[in-house]
Amino acid sequence: MHKKKRTFHTVNDIPLRYKFLLIYVVSILLPIIAINLFFYQRTSADIKVREQENLRKSIDRAAGELVGMIDESVALSRMIAADDSLYEALDRTYASPVDYYNEYHVFLRDKLTRYMSANILEVRIYTDNDTIQTGSHYIVMKDKTTSLPGMEQLNQANGDILVIDYEEQSGFSRGKRISVIGKMKTFTSYATYAKYSKIDLEVNRIYSILNRETNSLQLRLVDGNSRPVVSSARFPAEGWSSDAKSEYIMEKSLGNLAYLDGWKLIGVADTRHVDQLLDEARNSILWLAIISVIVPSVLIYFILRSYHYRIRKLSRHMEKVRNERFDLIEIQEGRDEIGGLIRTFNMMISKIHSLINDVYKLEIRHKDLELDQVRTELSMLQSQMNPHFLFNTLNALLVVSTKNGYTEVSEIIKSLSLLMRQLLSRSDNLIPLEEELQFTTLYLQIEKFRFGELFDYTLDIDPKAAGKRIPRMSIQPLVENACKHGLQARKNGRLIHITAKLGESGLVIRVIDNGIGMEQDKLRQLIQDVRSDQAKDGSHVGIRNVYRRLELFYEGDATFTIRSEKGSGTEAGFHIPTDRL
Repeated sequence: MHKKKRTFHTVNDIPLRYKFLLIYVVSILLPIIAINLFFYQRTSADIKVREQENLRKSIDRAAGELVGMIDESVALSRMIAADDSLYEALDRTYASPVDYYNEYHVFLRDKLTRYMSANILEVRIYTDNDTIQTGSHYIVMKDKTTSLPGMEQLNQANGDILVIDYEEQSGFSRGKRISVIGKMKTFTSYATYAKYSKIDLEVNRIYSILNRETNSLQLRLVDGNSRPVVSSARFPAEGWSSDAKSEYIMEKSLGNLAYLDGWKLIGVADTRHVDQLLDEARNSILWLAIISVIVPSVLIYFILRSYHYRIRKLSRHMEKVRNERFDLIEIQEGRDEIGGLIRTFNMMISKIHSLINDVYKLEIRHKDLELDQVRTELSMLQSQMNPHFLFNTLNALLVVSTKNGYTEVSEIIKSLSLLMRQLLSRSDNLIPLEEELQFTTLYLQIEKFRFGELFDYTLDIDPKAAGKRIPRMSIQPLVENACKHGLQARKNGRLIHITAKLGESGLVIRVIDNGIGMEQDKLRQLIQDVRSDQAKDGSHVGIRNVYRRLELFYEGDATFTIRSEKGSGTEAGFHIPTDRL
């Protein structure tokens, strides 16, 4: 049980996007890849088996045609050996060449031509009857040039017929020869002279049979001594056996008859054809895999994006609730479980807003009571000293200072009079930045009179920002705080720099002093006091009022910042987004 709980806790700790990614990889991507790899292997194996079968059929077909040619020649050789009239003519002793030629023209000339066919190049008979004249189809064996090729092998063979191959060096048609030679000893009564038949196969016909399969198979005809006889046009070089793959090398025996003992066809498959088929299969399966991955991936992306986007929205708004910002989730909720959660959240936020409004109403009533109390106190003060009396007194002091040439005193009295008049006459609302800076400048002039040469101030104001409206009394309290807490302890060179920049993101206002600054712990405590309802020691009321006023007018969209370093001064300011200006 504990292991199961730990497993579930581990799964719960994984971020949602990684869970979705894990589901996609394990349940979709890997199975698709594995299935396509398995399919490719099976398809490749089937292609190889099919091609090997086709190659086997090709070599069987070629071997069958070659055996047919040889069998035809063997049958012809036996027909010649069974012709007794031919025996009688060849076994006769002729008194003179004239007698032979008479016999030749009457009988022997056309005797062998009737056996000719498309598969037979030439038919000849060899004899040691020296009364016959060598020529055409009849050859007298006198020396090596006119001897029968393969006669020694024939005499050593068990049978009367043998298939041989040799190179013809004489005559008009030189080159490779494949011949069927046979002993003519059927009729013992005509055995005065030895007689042999030799039937030459049409080598070009053999070449055409071998080259017919060159698109897929290269063939070589090998004799009984394992010597190559005839090869197709592109048969590999002598080192083919070590380079070619064993499954693409085939042998086919031409038969088990004595005269074809050891003769065989060797086939080497043209792997380019097989490779082309494998490439086509691989490309087809690759495209199938790509489509199989892309289509589910796009579908899953949109489905999971719907879940992830709404859950992330819900999570972010719950973080805002933690920061006391109660915003509704304004998206298409949907009708599924996530949509139900979003609707429930929005209902909860609406109820919280309602509760907060009720609390605010109670607080406003409380503030109204406090305001009534303050008004009562002001009325008591006004009964003691009318503000007009204060302004008249300041004017009297101004006249006396002007008569006596107290120029600086006159200027400071003017500034103080204007400052008090604006404080008493203005309501707490949005005013142009230009007016707020004028009011702040009056205060800075008073501070300048107070500190003299030990104090100075500068303003860097973007002309485009001058007309933008900001809360009243949002800059002067920051300046006052800088003079009171930052510059008071500095002996000389006191400086305050005010900037206002209008950019794409909004209006940025900063008040920078070169005072003593503060440590980070004190800065964090100050930020905490500013964001609380009441400061622990009652200090920094002005900064807290600026923060509250920004929250009131901009509903949390404006940001208030304070940065400081010990001995390097302090920077305080705020940023108002463009859409709230």
